[in-house]
Amino acid sequence: MASYEVKKVSVVSLFRNFPIVFALLGALIGIFTFFIFPTELAANLGFGARLLSWLIFIVLYTAIMSIGVVVVAWIYNFVVGKVAKGAVIELEQTEE
Repeated sequence: MASYEVKKVSVVSLFRNFPIVFALLGALIGIFTFFIFPTELAANLGFGARLLSWLIFIVLYTAIMSIGVVVVAWIYNFVVGKVAKGAVIELEQTEE
């Protein structure tokens, strides 16, 4: 079994991939929040206002979560570079 250490996380690759995941997750959460099981505030809105709220929620959720992931990656890179050892991953080759 081979052990590898994660010394650095590429922030650019995270920022390219994670917004897509967060947009899909935000859309799913928003559907539940605004349409299927609406909150008290959402229940009083018309369909157009709910749709607009859902779209705004997706954009804000994606932006906030993507920024959060980038900040965590920068903190990880700083800590691993200055203080601690990186995360160790053990990989094992399998026969197919």
